[in-house]
Amino acid sequence: MLRTMLAVAICGALSCCGAPEVPSSVGAFTITSFPTTLDPECGDGRARLYDECGSQRAILEQALAEARASNRVVLVNYGAEWCIWCHVFDAHMRGETGSFRYPVESQEVTLVERSSEDPRADARALNEFVSRNIVVVHIEGDNAPDGWEVLDITGASERFNDYYPFVFTLSSDGRVAAVFDYQKAEVRRDTIDWYRGYDRRALFEEVSRMVNEARVAAPHPTPD
Repeated sequence: MLRTMLAVAICGALSCCGAPEVPSSVGAFTITSFPTTLDPECGDGRARLYDECGSQRAILEQALAEARASNRVVLVNYGAEWCIWCHVFDAHMRGETGSFRYPVESQEVTLVERSSEDPRADARALNEFVSRNIVVVHIEGDNAPDGWEVLDITGASERFNDYYPFVFTLSSDGRVAAVFDYQKAEVRRDTIDWYRGYDRRALFEEVSRMVNEARVAAPHPTPD
């Protein structure tokens, strides 16, 4: 069952956390991500990450071509526009810290990061690693015509855990190489007033593992 967030409750409860807020910053390194453009006529025109109307297979092929040309690894963020965790993951790849804004059911939800340590150095390190080693592709799984087909052709459907985001890397021939273990990196609390995010050091380790496994993965045999 896909995870959902109580958007309105989060918006109203964020200010009650007692831990200090983190200064806002955005990563210095630009990451390459697909799709590169979103159709404003698709859906309500408010999408930021996912193309809900176009061919997801075509988007994947564009990402694979870019990764092969630049000797990087494709990392798939399979999810949907409503999924806060999908946006959280993407924001961490971009090196963002502090205040995060996400569209949820036609509302703007703000999550404020609170930490006993300044996360900006770890955020920069993660952002630089992603920029140099990864091509991120957002594949829409709810409304797009062929989102599930992408999971099938990459072999990832067999490892799909029924949660968004379902994050995995691909080998050079476009087959699933490694799947993200979100339990190793997520910051979770039992109350709705706490910022949702990732421990960046743990996230760095997990993403590094996935990239390494993708780089050493043997190509799958070509059918006769």
